[in-house]
Amino acid sequence: MAATLGKIEEFDGNREEWPQYVERLSHFFTANDIATEEKKRAVFLSLIGSATYRLLRNLVSPAKPGEKSFAELIDAMTKHYNPTPSEIVERCKFHSRFRKPGESVASFVTELRSLSEFCNFGATLDIMIRDRLVCGIMDDAIQKRLLTETELTYKRAVELSQGIERAAQNVKDLKTHRSRRSWLTRRNHCIRHTRWTGHLLPMWQHWVHRTQVQG
Repeated sequence: MAATLGKIEEFDGNREEWPQYVERLSHFFTANDIATEEKKRAVFLSLIGSATYRLLRNLVSPAKPGEKSFAELIDAMTKHYNPTPSEIVERCKFHSRFRKPGESVASFVTELRSLSEFCNFGATLDIMIRDRLVCGIMDDAIQKRLLTETELTYKRAVELSQGIERAAQNVKDLKTHRSRRSWLTRRNHCIRHTRWTGHLLPMWQHWVHRTQVQG
């Protein structure tokens, strides 16, 4: 008997979301060449644990879990744990998202793509993310530059935004570097001055005094 590759724990809704568990289960099936619906169902029912199995029995009652197809079992659990969100609510969340202070352009775009999951934008997804990027960027310099583009694509909007973001950071880094160099220069000057007044100057004054006495 071939060794099992990987491991799938019992499902625990307090530690993991149901969609993620299903994704890991799919990878487990692929890694172990579990291809038939019957085999998937049997492995699935063996892995989920007693608490989840009891819940599943209630969800498909009066039928038994073993009488349902693997796809039907997954669908029943998905509807229970992860009901489809309201498209209107999800779009409201998407269109209300603004870039937060200190948030990078890359993180903002990633968050917008995540928020769009249940918006059903379809083929217009990139256009919607582009528009939200322009409207919600919260940076006048970036926004003005994006608005000068007559044919702004999603890819171009991201590239321009990240380019301006990097340039602004580079300018900030250079200012910090110059400020530090200026501080070091002043510090070294103070050190030299302290050495002169604290050590060399008294010696020079003593020599002048001796010369005057001898003269």
